[in-house]
Amino acid sequence: MLQPDDHANSQDIAYRSLVGSPVVDFAARSTMGEVRFSAFAGRWILLFCHPADFTPVCTSEFVALAKEQDKFAEMDVQLLGLSVDSVYSHMGWIEWIETKFNLSVNFPVIEDVSMDIARAYGMIDAYSDTTSTVRACLFVDPAQKVQALIHYPMHIGRSVDELLRVQRALIDTYQTAKVAPANWCPGDDFMQSAANSVSGGTKGWLQRVMRPIDKS
Repeated sequence: MLQPDDHANSQDIAYRSLVGSPVVDFAARSTMGEVRFSAFAGRWILLFCHPADFTPVCTSEFVALAKEQDKFAEMDVQLLGLSVDSVYSHMGWIEWIETKFNLSVNFPVIEDVSMDIARAYGMIDAYSDTTSTVRACLFVDPAQKVQALIHYPMHIGRSVDELLRVQRALIDTYQTAKVAPANWCPGDDFMQSAANSVSGGTKGWLQRVMRPIDKS
């Protein structure tokens, strides 16, 4: 229960999902030159934020992403990494990963020293002056709207398989009446949206929803 003397009132901390919201455009330095977010309009973007370079969990994530980056490329998804470290730190870390693990990191890693980008995208608590809470993923559609976001605590690494699963589902259901059921995986059948199924209040809508739609 909030007390009158709390540092924030209920309006300050009210939750607002970014899903469906237009992205905040920005220009920033990266390991591949200046990046302007709006320049990727027309493509899907996966923007992922990590707490710090050269840390064990973040390194494991970048190694996993580098191993699967071709799968994102096949879906025409632009990967964008981001943290508060400087671009020089990013470049040293990427070079170390490529040497240590014999992998190429072929996507930009953006510097956000001011934390302005992370805060604009809800990747860090508004009252925090550290990066300890930053480990987030935003899936952005070709119209530059956020379609999904996932947050992880600092001590839990992301599942790249799950990022691929969510991205594939978003692409295949984008601007259609298809929906992905629980535990959906690429190659599985989709369902029709419940809104379409219950229109008119007809009986038996649940049975129809639970039938996989014909892929042909």
